Amino acid sequence: MLNIPLIDLAKFLGVRYQGEANVVPQGVAIDSRKVQPGDLFFALPGEKVDGHDFVEMAFEKGAVGAVISELSNLKNLRHENLLICKDTLDTLQKLAKLIRENCNIPVIAITGSTGKTTTKDLIASILEQKFKIIKTEGNYNNELGLPLTLCGLDKSHEALVLEMGMRGLGQIDFLCKLAQPNYGVITNIGFTHAEILGSQEKIAEAKAELLKNLPAQGLAILNYHDRELLEPFLDNCQGEIFWFGTEKQADFRIKEIVELTESKTVFILAFQDEEHLVELNIPGEHNIYNAVAAIAIALNLGMEWSLIKKGLANAELTKMRLEIQSNRDGVKVINDTYNANPQSMEAALRVLKKVKGHRKIAVLGDMYELGIYEEEGHKKIGTIAHDLDVDLLIAVGKLGQLIGLGALEAGLEKSRVLIVETNALAIKALQNIIAKDDVVLVKGSRGMKMEEIVQELMG
Repeated sequence: MLNIPLIDLAKFLGVRYQGEANVVPQGVAIDSRKVQPGDLFFALPGEKVDGHDFVEMAFEKGAVGAVISELSNLKNLRHENLLICKDTLDTLQKLAKLIRENCNIPVIAITGSTGKTTTKDLIASILEQKFKIIKTEGNYNNELGLPLTLCGLDKSHEALVLEMGMRGLGQIDFLCKLAQPNYGVITNIGFTHAEILGSQEKIAEAKAELLKNLPAQGLAILNYHDRELLEPFLDNCQGEIFWFGTEKQADFRIKEIVELTESKTVFILAFQDEEHLVELNIPGEHNIYNAVAAIAIALNLGMEWSLIKKGLANAELTKMRLEIQSNRDGVKVINDTYNANPQSMEAALRVLKKVKGHRKIAVLGDMYELGIYEEEGHKKIGTIAHDLDVDLLIAVGKLGQLIGLGALEAGLEKSRVLIVETNALAIKALQNIIAKDDVVLVKGSRGMKMEEIVQELMG
């Protein structure tokens, strides 16, 4: 947070101020329940509640000022410090940009259809071996969450790692205007948001907005598998471009996968004239790609290999991403319920295949926002479940049933496919089926709330 009195902050932000002259805020809050003494409270309107209804509570908890709408009836609050504006979210975003412009540090932005959060976590874990960093918490990756992360910056920070989400054209561009990244990573181009954008090519266009926002001295780390999709937008990037992947043309090449188990992933990375053996304590072949993107960023920031390997070994991933737990009955549960698309669901099924256990049970739900790829994407996952020989597939939801149908069409026996409408029915089925040493994967889109199934399995 900037060390600027509220009266001066109001001038920078172009809003009206009433209150004491020398009050300096120490932080920012949008939830009155989480206000800390010294915070500046932003009264944001929401779908269910309006922050203006909680301004007085924020002051009671120690807020030194509040940003309110000129349309609210709070302008008559006496003896309080108020910044009065047309749009409180817009003012928060302006403050975030102002703070970013006053911090001359490397800013790494990560976007992509899958792997954003994991790649962010891996980059942050590596960089914090050398730098004091700040990163996107959870998936605070939109027009509200990203400004809040920026508002957490102070002069002590040496690097910023940001995740950028996207639901349409122009959104990555908008977030980049606030964050002004020096480094950009596009993990991959999949089918998520095809319902909104219409095609994979349009998804690539939206993600590639990151490229045109990188400075001449910046660089982009891109997945070679997506080169054809990204090709139309490469000339928009002023910075240097590095490619990663298994292809021989990739600058950072995954040369060989040495070991792939539920608890360890080992591979050989070739870069320039060097080869390095890299070890991860997280499962999944797909995470090799995320790790290589993180390594590429770290090397370009001048980090030594010893620190890179230490950061990878110590990485802690955000919850509900391929978390492997055992319940009290000896059943292993793979909690990958945060979100889902065809790429990430296939990756999770391949992890299920690698985890040691008796029967492999996949509980798979709807994948949202696939648009024209909806039926094809779901049925393809059913085919993959057949190809990987899962012992039991429980397909959950209206779209999830297409996964079950895809598996049946591919040849998976009817006795190994169960189609249910709700999480509750999936739970009931599992309670009658699972036994010691079984391995259960649970995955679906965020709106499916399939962590409910995990919670029941874990007791």
